[in-house]
Amino acid sequence: MEKRFGLIFGIIFAFVTILSLAGATLSTSSISELGHSSGSFSVNITSTENETVDINIDSIVQGSREITFSGFPSSIVLNESSEEITINYSVPSGFVFELGQSYSTNLDLNGSVSGESSKQIRFEDSNFCEGVENNGNLNIREMDFTVETGYGEDDNFWYLLDTISVDVRVDNDGSWDVRNVNVEWELYTTAGDLIADGDVSDFDVDRGDDNTITISFKIDENLRDFENEDAVFYVRATGEIDDNDSPFDGNDSCAFDSREVTVNTGDEFMIVDDVSLNGNPVERNDLLTGSISCGASVDFSGIVFNIGDREQQDAFVVINNQELGINEIIKLNDINAFKSQEISFRFNVPKNAEEKIYPLRISVYDDNNRIFENDEDDESITDVHFRVEGGCAVADPTLTADLSSGEAKEGGQIIVHAYIRNEDVKAATFILSAQGFDTWAQLVNVSAETFVLESGASKDVYLTFDLKDNSEGDKQFNLVVTSNGEVVANKPVLISISAGSFWGDFAKDANWEIIGIVALNVILLIAIIIVAVKILRRK
Repeated sequence: MEKRFGLIFGIIFAFVTILSLAGATLSTSSISELGHSSGSFSVNITSTENETVDINIDSIVQGSREITFSGFPSSIVLNESSEEITINYSVPSGFVFELGQSYSTNLDLNGSVSGESSKQIRFEDSNFCEGVENNGNLNIREMDFTVETGYGEDDNFWYLLDTISVDVRVDNDGSWDVRNVNVEWELYTTAGDLIADGDVSDFDVDRGDDNTITISFKIDENLRDFENEDAVFYVRATGEIDDNDSPFDGNDSCAFDSREVTVNTGDEFMIVDDVSLNGNPVERNDLLTGSISCGASVDFSGIVFNIGDREQQDAFVVINNQELGINEIIKLNDINAFKSQEISFRFNVPKNAEEKIYPLRISVYDDNNRIFENDEDDESITDVHFRVEGGCAVADPTLTADLSSGEAKEGGQIIVHAYIRNEDVKAATFILSAQGFDTWAQLVNVSAETFVLESGASKDVYLTFDLKDNSEGDKQFNLVVTSNGEVVANKPVLISISAGSFWGDFAKDANWEIIGIVALNVILLIAIIIVAVKILRRK
């Protein structure tokens, strides 16, 4: 019985003790954010119990420098009461409060009854103007983000490797002109890691005026720093007040702004970037600078990036262009999150390729033979474009010929009709000539010897020949078409020439003046004979 009573008493005692501890409260008053120079602050510590409270504050360390806290007791005794303590803090020279980083420690309390409790001691976030006042009243009025290439959506969200442009409008809302305004920017992760920075050449902005500049950057550095983090873009405009009537003439004036943008890294997504053709870079959906000639070899290179937070296995890349007969498949190694793999291959441009701009499509497939997609249903397809020009085989023109003047007879004249059509994809200059007829004919006229034809256009040309005597028989000559100094068409033409008639030859070769004199003499002779006969009959 006594054992049971003791056990019950022990349970009740433990329960009461737990209840008393649970009800114990140890609290502190609020602590305002601290400045970046040494100082002190006060805080009230309150307990609902009679207890001893141990106090500790860890230093904030930056390399060999640290912010230390002192002047406070290591412990205090509270009897259901409060006590105010003063804490000094020392910021050493050279300690840098970096932009995008947070600096804090804890006021740690340990009550003998209440147990542990803590309160954050936080320093103010860095001002991008770094202490420069804004007496000139500059204002970053607008920041308009545009995803130029990539998979993000302006200032709603970005993906790694996106190229982003920012239109920053700087207004002068003050009473004085400001000259030599320099716009600087920095890109951080929300954890405070600096990713990229840059500046823009200076400009002047008079009072009441504004100026808009464009900043461009690509999220292609320190990719892993964005794991579970977003991006913070900072921009500042710093210029010199330029007004003799201003008490701040010659002083700098600075305004800044920032924008936090979500960075998507949770998708299972791999993309190709840093594409080069023959060592010359070409951006996504862009055109390669310069051209590639027909018959040339082209070295393709690129990098496959895993921009998601999970390893990808058994993926592969397909690079194709059906017109040029390109269909390359490249198997990939296992690629860890935020890692990459270089890829390359060589292809040849056909000698008879058409001179124009060609796309080269690059698709990344997952282990299920499907093109990678992100959460916005965008596929991992990258197109780059290149121009094929020079050294390409030219399509020969069409050349036909027929006799348009009827029957060909020796000693006569014929007209040959030639038809030329440009079958190439671009305009060309053509020269038409006839060869191989000198022994049996003479070319007396060509309606058009040199002419320009657009692609698909045609031309009718007429050639007039005088046939020589004794040209009877099957004769042949060639119609030749040249372009750019090269023969592009050669057409044999067969002409069957019949013999000329006697009278035809006679009429052609006779000397009609002599014939006329002879004929006149014959007529006179006949007339004399007739007259003589009549005279004789009368006798």
